[in-house]
Amino acid sequence: EGLTQMALVFYCRVSAKDQNLARQLERAKEVHADKVFSDKISGKNLDRPEFSKMMKYLREGDVLEVVSLDRLSRNYKDLKDLVSKLRDMGVKLIADDLPQLNSDNELINNFMMDLLISMMGFVAQNEREKIRERQRQGIELAKKQGKYTGRVIKYSPNAKRPQDRWTWEKVTKMLDSKQYSYSEIAREVGIGRNQVYRIRDQNAARRKNEEKAD
Repeated sequence: EGLTQMALVFYCRVSAKDQNLARQLERAKEVHADKVFSDKISGKNLDRPEFSKMMKYLREGDVLEVVSLDRLSRNYKDLKDLVSKLRDMGVKLIADDLPQLNSDNELINNFMMDLLISMMGFVAQNEREKIRERQRQGIELAKKQGKYTGRVIKYSPNAKRPQDRWTWEKVTKMLDSKQYSYSEIAREVGIGRNQVYRIRDQNAARRKNEEKAD
């Protein structure tokens, strides 16, 4: 008498407000979860309202279940720290897509979970570095071929959309007239001042290149 019964707590998360939690909530019903917490927010960090409530709610002996580890976090350092914190709290973690980690041997479960998270973090970091390297190589190649111009310029005489070509032409005429301020041009054409500066710089660079060619 007086002992607190352990609870099965289910955590659901999707990244955006227009995404559907139905599948995860259905799973929570299937396992007869005692308490369900759900967020519609990115998993890039742990700063989530329902997640914070859940962490305050969890007690020693409780079981926390998720459909997959990435529902808890997509940041593998945060995930590693969280798994360690749950252990310290005496909370058992179950991920539906990793049934092999739900054996009766807690020591093996913990070892395999740590190993898996480390591998996931390594793969994610490796992929990020590969993407950066491919981008760097692409830029280097484009520079060698004379095709790299840095940031893509939306408004130019060669823009795909007629409206964007018209914008470039209008801004160029107003700049050349020297009768308008940058703010006035931006208001008149309906674009930001930064875009006016970019068109100005783009035109100056083009004229310089044309002079060199002459």
